[in-house]
Amino acid sequence: MSIVTQMTTRCPVCGANAFSYTELLYDAPYFGKILISTGYCNACGYRYFDVDYAESGNPTRIVFKAEDGEDVSRSLVVRSKTGSVKSPELGFSLEPGPQAEPFITTVEGLLYKALDYAERLRVLQPESGRRIDEFVANVQRAIEAGGFTLILEDPLGKSLIIPRRPESVRIEPLDST
Repeated sequence: MSIVTQMTTRCPVCGANAFSYTELLYDAPYFGKILISTGYCNACGYRYFDVDYAESGNPTRIVFKAEDGEDVSRSLVVRSKTGSVKSPELGFSLEPGPQAEPFITTVEGLLYKALDYAERLRVLQPESGRRIDEFVANVQRAIEAGGFTLILEDPLGKSLIIPRRPESVRIEPLDST
């Protein structure tokens, strides 16, 4: 880890010349070089934190076929903050937004995240209860038995799937057109 910038400057919140700002360059596993920005105002207590990529890769699409529950529980998903994940068979997609955070989890953990989102949707759209029940049942079956495809697309090429079985994953260029 190396310091790129370190200074005291005007606080963006209170205007006092008491904001300590630092940028660090760090080589993170799976993500490559990242820029970590932190700041703290000694006058008002405002805190700032951000992480961004210092380099990018080639746009990629990763297609993963989970054949069984072992593929689901023992394969990893590394999603950068620019990666999107979808499953045509299970009927969901997880798209990055302006505040998207990167994560590393198992495929099983990703499916549980999709279940959490479905439960939140149930509260917001109670009229969709039957469709949500069907989705939850399909995802729970998939956690146990596999039988679905995950597609991970990343325009910066920072996301990947680390499969239990190498033959269950295909990496291809992401067509930008």
